[in-house]
Amino acid sequence: MEKEPAPEGVELLGVKLDGSSITPSVYDPHKHRDVPNPTSTLGTFVHVMKSALGIGILSVPYAFRNGGLVFGVFGAFFFAMLCSHSAHILVSTSYKICKKERIPVLGFAETVEKACANGSAGVRALGTALRNIIDWYLMLTTVVVFIVFVGTTLREVVNYRTGWDWSERTYILLVGVPILFITQIREIKYLVPFSAIAGFLIFANIVISLIFIFQEPLTLENRRLFPTASTVAPYMGIVYFALDATCLIFPLENQMRHPQHYLGCPGIVNLNYICLAILYSFFGAVGYIRYGDAVESSIILNFPTENVLVSCIQVLSAVAVLFSIGLIFYVPTEIAWKKLHTKVPKQWSGLAQSGLRLAMLLVNITAACGIPHLGTFMGLLGAVLNPILALWIPIIVDTVYRWPNDFGRLRWRLVKNVALCCFGLFLLVTGTISSNRNFDIDVDGFPDTVVRCALVHTGMVSIDAFQQQGRTFRQMRRSAECILLL
Repeated sequence: MEKEPAPEGVELLGVKLDGSSITPSVYDPHKHRDVPNPTSTLGTFVHVMKSALGIGILSVPYAFRNGGLVFGVFGAFFFAMLCSHSAHILVSTSYKICKKERIPVLGFAETVEKACANGSAGVRALGTALRNIIDWYLMLTTVVVFIVFVGTTLREVVNYRTGWDWSERTYILLVGVPILFITQIREIKYLVPFSAIAGFLIFANIVISLIFIFQEPLTLENRRLFPTASTVAPYMGIVYFALDATCLIFPLENQMRHPQHYLGCPGIVNLNYICLAILYSFFGAVGYIRYGDAVESSIILNFPTENVLVSCIQVLSAVAVLFSIGLIFYVPTEIAWKKLHTKVPKQWSGLAQSGLRLAMLLVNITAACGIPHLGTFMGLLGAVLNPILALWIPIIVDTVYRWPNDFGRLRWRLVKNVALCCFGLFLLVTGTISSNRNFDIDVDGFPDTVVRCALVHTGMVSIDAFQQQGRTFRQMRRSAECILLL
């Protein structure tokens, strides 16, 4: 008579002839993962680097204008450490839960729910609610802003250089063709070359920018070292949101061939954020030293527009974002497929996945062409929810899982979590207040508060910079949507 298999996460203990049980071996979740096409350690490092290094780096010199040189450098390292700490909290807690319950792997939302599972009824209900919120938020994360950025940037450059008068929608539809093929790639492993190319193009942008910066001798005269009370919040907004890549923590770690290399010392996460802190500090400092208080919200606005290298920066930025869309698109499609795959016959699985990806992309392209304010609204939604996702959720997971007696000597971990929670609230509130003070504009009846929050919550947009360039607010809003690409 065949024995029934044990439920998932439960190991049946063997029994010796004398009646004593056999001690089970230590369960290592990493050894029980079944990943058909795992990503190498180097490939994962490339993905992590690209996910936290976007065109937002072109706004870091403006951040240093707000933060000052000394505070700017230390702040860059602090926020890099904070992002790394959040990743460590989430991944290490997920590993402990998997080891305890003998589960090979957990996703972001599943980790939150499992961490709350051992609490009171209220905590368990909170875990279930957070899982649903996280899943739906990540699944509904659109690439509309990215598509609009690529189309708008190419339109500005090509029309300016050729004298054509093609509309923005035309360029969006044209870039939709390569995006269609990129978004059909289902494995993170095969997206590594795209992330590598995108990262290379962003580094090329940095090099070209440095050529402009070092054309004249740098001077520290009249350069502030520390921020004022009114400028510290915009600085934090730019640097922190430019470094954050929380939504990709679990998809990348769960697909690794050697997931034990993700954390630890040096580890992919630590090494990545050390490199980014150095890069952000250097680029931000020299950019601010070169232009001083005249530095614009994106440093390319300080460069001579007639120079062909400026157009090169714009095109390289657009192509870099184009090659990044596959990785960004992976998260919502994977979550959507997990919810649907049980309803699809196995023989139709491949076709159904392709159809799902195509349908989700068409919705995004249609929205980019037909709903002009959706990108701004999604920017606002991300500005509000990303701090919660990136800072508060890891704190909740760590606190609930360790409750009540696993906080270390003098409960220092609990004190640390409370302090970080207050800091996250500070980021959220001060960013909103700052945006309301700086903007008082309404576009076509669209709520000006939404526009203001979406633009300044990232801390990357200065209305004065765009007005000095003689741009209309509609153009400024489009450019701001581009800057929202962290």
